[in-house]
Amino acid sequence: MQQWDVIVIGAGAAGLMCAIEAGKRGRKVLVLDNGKRVGRKILMSGGGRCNFTNMYASPENFLSQNPHFCKSALSRYTQWDFIALVQQYQIPYHEKTLGQLFCDESAKDIVEMLQQECSKAGVQIALQQQIT
Repeated sequence: MQQWDVIVIGAGAAGLMCAIEAGKRGRKVLVLDNGKRVGRKILMSGGGRCNFTNMYASPENFLSQNPHFCKSALSRYTQWDFIALVQQYQIPYHEKTLGQLFCDESAKDIVEMLQQECSKAGVQIALQQQIT
């Protein structure tokens, strides 16, 4: 039986980012998803081009019972950090209305980037898993 420090349920954008960050911190990470593919909603978003972030994201754009949570979270990992990661992978993108950033080619580029980052961080992904 394998032991895990972190088990993430869901291989979507949020789940993969959590897994990557935990893996970078030396945790043994497993991502479970019931689907056949990683990042299914990423692939559908933005008409297949993926609105991957917004240049003007700030704590004021979020609703929460604890309004200070967003301040803390966004100070640790900003949209500029993600944009730098996209640029590191040389994924071409463009700005649309109000700072929305989309891939020039395909959302597949973002999914592949996240999968490569998972691999580099030692994250294991198990698809078609029934979670009860």
